[in-house]
Amino acid sequence: MTADAGDVIENPVTGQRLILEVTAADSGGEVFVAVGIFPPGGFAGVAHVHPQQDEHFEVLAGRAAFEVDGTQHVLGPGGTIDVPKGTKHTFANAGEEELRVRFSFRPALTGTERFYEVYLAFAQEGRVNAKAMPGLLDIAAVWATTSEHAVLATPPAIIQHVLFRVLAPMARLAGRRPPVCRHEPR
Repeated sequence: MTADAGDVIENPVTGQRLILEVTAADSGGEVFVAVGIFPPGGFAGVAHVHPQQDEHFEVLAGRAAFEVDGTQHVLGPGGTIDVPKGTKHTFANAGEEELRVRFSFRPALTGTERFYEVYLAFAQEGRVNAKAMPGLLDIAAVWATTSEHAVLATPPAIIQHVLFRVLAPMARLAGRRPPVCRHEPR
């Protein structure tokens, strides 16, 4: 299934709901925009890096705790933060109410929507741990289509690329396939 503006994708592990506002196709590759909705205790996943994209966040409601390059930033409604490409970061709901964060990526790579579809679908299928991370063979099965958008903050990206390329044939032999994402109308 292809992601379209207006689609809603849920992650049952983190409690995140993602509303796609502008896809790469909508903007001719200029920008991807989505709103993430997180319950109290909800989080965006493990620390990661976007190798080719700058990311901009705007808190719409609630309080967000961003960790950017080892520095903590807690922002309320109207607060913004920019994360340049190649910068380690993550964020979580820092309050007792629902958090709404609009985030955008420039440029909008074709793999951006695919990344969210795949990783939220792993959670939908119960193929993740408590930190919303799939296993190594599952990551290897999708690495070629998702790593242009994001890689783990550690180990270095070159090691991840080698590791997951080596594991990809093993993933295929083990029958690991990309999950199928369930979208809901807005």
